[in-house]
Amino acid sequence: MPLRRLLLLTILTAAFAFALQALLVVTGAPAADALILLLVPVAAAAVIFFGLRPYPAAGRARLAAMVAVALFLLGLSL
Repeated sequence: MPLRRLLLLTILTAAFAFALQALLVVTGAPAADALILLLVPVAAAAVIFFGLRPYPAAGRARLAAMVAVALFLLGLSL
């Protein structure tokens, strides 16, 4: 996997996650904490999965699952 592509996907994922969190907080969504805890990892996994389209589906799914679980666990600890 090219390092440049991975770096760009990391930046895109972080920007998407921050934008989603800001949108949920600004709109005052009920249970925003729970939505952030669930939606941010799923959105980040989707960005990773679809951003690595030229690679095999099994590898993309594995990396997307690792990203989702890591962000979920990070969200639980914060």
